[in-house]
Amino acid sequence: MEAATKRILVIEDDPVGHSAIRDYLVAHGYEVHSATDGARGVELAKELTPDLVLCDVLLPLKSGFEVCFELKRESKPAPIVLMSAILRREDEQRYGKEGVHADAYLVKPFALGAMLTRIRQLIGR
Repeated sequence: MEAATKRILVIEDDPVGHSAIRDYLVAHGYEVHSATDGARGVELAKELTPDLVLCDVLLPLKSGFEVCFELKRESKPAPIVLMSAILRREDEQRYGKEGVHADAYLVKPFALGAMLTRIRQLIGR
């Protein structure tokens, strides 16, 4: 019996980065849904119940931190991976203490293979 395809929601407003991430994940067998702003990302996450949310930090309408905080209040939240070029190790610790509680952080630019490894650690193939 074949396992169900894992569903990933990518919330990224940069079209080039978004396209690269989406194409890479699709090529590795994931079902990918997309949003280009934080507000729409929250709506889609609640509508689709993805297995994982991959979310940029700097987004229009709602930041990635706001998205993470809001989604983590759900009864069974999906793992959330925040992505940012401005995130540092001390930011991870600070935002963890402030209730953001992302499951992982990727500092841009990152290798797509490293992203895939992190996703597989969180949700499998």
